[in-house]
Amino acid sequence: PIPIADSLSPPVSSGDTPFQVAASGTLVMTVGGGLTAARYEMEWVDQTGRMTPVDTGWTFRLTSLLGNEGWALSPDDKRLAIGLSTNAAGDAIWVKWLPNGALQRITYDTTPAFRPRWTSDGQFITFTTAWSARGFAMHRADGTGSDSTLVRGGFDEGVVTADGKWYLMRRGAFGVQAGGRDIVSFRPGIDTVPQPLIATPFDEEAVMPSPDGHWLAYQSDETGKTQVFVRPFPNVNAGKQQVSRDGGRAPLWSRDGTKLYYMRGDNMMMVVRVTRGATLGLSEPQALFRVPTTMTGVGLEDFSAYYTPWDIARDGRFIMARSLSGASVAQPATIIVVENWLANWARSLKR
Repeated sequence: PIPIADSLSPPVSSGDTPFQVAASGTLVMTVGGGLTAARYEMEWVDQTGRMTPVDTGWTFRLTSLLGNEGWALSPDDKRLAIGLSTNAAGDAIWVKWLPNGALQRITYDTTPAFRPRWTSDGQFITFTTAWSARGFAMHRADGTGSDSTLVRGGFDEGVVTADGKWYLMRRGAFGVQAGGRDIVSFRPGIDTVPQPLIATPFDEEAVMPSPDGHWLAYQSDETGKTQVFVRPFPNVNAGKQQVSRDGGRAPLWSRDGTKLYYMRGDNMMMVVRVTRGATLGLSEPQALFRVPTTMTGVGLEDFSAYYTPWDIARDGRFIMARSLSGASVAQPATIIVVENWLANWARSLKR
């Protein structure tokens, strides 16, 4: 490889590149800029909204790719997989042993990795990747081995069902044309390309399979306002129930599948009690507590509104990140235009 430029601007979203070369050979690039990242502390949040720090000695910066923050508890609640930004590693997946154990880096590829999820056996962590290597990938949770790409494509979230037979992804990032975010599926050993699962003229996001694998919760703006819905799985066209009433996003099942949580439009954490059977019985939504705006992902305009960034433990406590230093602040970038760059670069190679 031959270095061309340094100090290029970091991407704002997973599809961004800080340079382009025109057919005429003109190079346009941006340098500097980016975000001055906020620092966070992880909190346990009980069903009344009372917060307790997970580890008072641990603060961190979330992923620098705007809005791609996310973390997930291991099935035994002993480890936390999280996407972090560090000066040495860039955006990578790390595992924190709870409550105050070691923080171990899991992914080492130069491609940014974010939004981790655990497989049901706790042996692997799945995540999405950015740039030219975009896709849905997996790595051993102990950090050994290398990344394994499960499905290539532009996915901004992904999860493996508990039985391992389905990969569920959301296609379409922030900034795509309205209606461009859909939920797709891939069955390893059966499908050769991802198949549309819930794809309508509207936006579907935040896919969340139930623990027993029989239901899918997700959010859609089909009513004109983002709401939470549930469908049977895998036959998603056999029915549909609207869960939320006054706006809803970021659906999250309890570990035993008897409750479904979501965030109302005014940042109120809501719960619906679930009765399972041939059909799904849903109680009226009940308000639990208002999530402070210092917790990441709660703002209505936050890009994390397209994803459920937090998780819940077996005892019903949520695990959320609280900002210690305010929101990330955007810094201006410089645009540089180099005419005839391609021809000049080619000549320099012949010297």
